[in-house]
Amino acid sequence: MIEFCTRKRMVLTILILLSLTVITLFVEGHWSASHKLADINSATEEPEGRCRSKELKIISECSPCKPLEMEQTFCIKTGYQEKVQCGNDKNSTFSRSCKLDPWIQEKRFWMLEIATCIVGLLSYSVVKYRQGILDQQLLEKVNRQIAA
Repeated sequence: MIEFCTRKRMVLTILILLSLTVITLFVEGHWSASHKLADINSATEEPEGRCRSKELKIISECSPCKPLEMEQTFCIKTGYQEKVQCGNDKNSTFSRSCKLDPWIQEKRFWMLEIATCIVGLLSYSVVKYRQGILDQQLLEKVNRQIAA
């Protein structure tokens, strides 16, 4: 059945499918990110009174919890943690769960998509280049057979 489709129809069908995929990605990404992050970020509220001073100094940025830390209360909530120091006292450091930034997650996703597209385009160009070489070799072979 695919043999009967013209090149125009194939390109049009592929473009329609690609556009539907991109639209689906945007809609689903927006919907799921806003709902999931709202639930996670509402659960990250720390009880007040952990530090006597109001001044908190973030020692390490928000990062994923290690497998051994996943049973800690601050990692159970979101799976991410940040190390915090109370004021200038170096002995009063603790870890707490941190809010996920949707922009960072979206940026990582699009970087993956861009890398996948680049790999796909490189693969396509290598295949087209190789196909050209094989076609040229076949043409030379046919010409030699005709000449002989």
